[in-house]
Amino acid sequence: MYKEIILLTMSRKKGGFCTTGIDIKTGNWVRIVSDNESIQHAVTHDDMVYEDESMPQIMDIIKIKCKKYFPNYYQPENYVLNNSYYWEKTGQASIKELLQIHPSEKMPFIFHDTDRCISGTFLKNINEEDRHSLILILPEDVCIHVQEFPEKKKVTLSFNYNGNRYRYMSITDTEFENTYLQYQKGNYKYNQDCLLVISLGDIHTDQMHYKIIAKVLNAD
Repeated sequence: MYKEIILLTMSRKKGGFCTTGIDIKTGNWVRIVSDNESIQHAVTHDDMVYEDESMPQIMDIIKIKCKKYFPNYYQPENYVLNNSYYWEKTGQASIKELLQIHPSEKMPFIFHDTDRCISGTFLKNINEEDRHSLILILPEDVCIHVQEFPEKKKVTLSFNYNGNRYRYMSITDTEFENTYLQYQKGNYKYNQDCLLVISLGDIHTDQMHYKIIAKVLNAD
């Protein structure tokens, strides 16, 4: 089977990428994964190149050969790529075109509550039709936190969504993160209108799934 998507994330994961997008025909979420369990099914650089060996860019429209639909209890959007085929760029979308196919989502909460993570036990016990691990939102009052720890510097985000405050959420958008890692420790108001792609990550050692900001998109 083929999936043709607007590419929204190429965020870091286990030395590879967490790659997601919107199906241009259905408007549904698609997460492209590999069959490599040792890297938590991340997609490698070699898996995702075009025939001219260039890398895809965010908002590219891409046709991808897939082996199978591969859902699990926390990520029902997964499709396993066939890495014998190059990815094919068929166009490029604007934010306006993206939102026509898949408007920003209006849900009561980001993945069922206002915490930064949710337990695997909870997710296993909810109805299948209520399971999802990707969301595109229009946040309000976004604040960027640059924190310094003994082992490293870290960038997180806090914001409002549907009347609730979400605090200190981790970011795997490398481009955005690298920009703010250059800043001194502190809190910075983000004054641009933006969209956030938020993903529910794999099970952590504490048996929790963390809510991760996989991409910050300018909403202009």
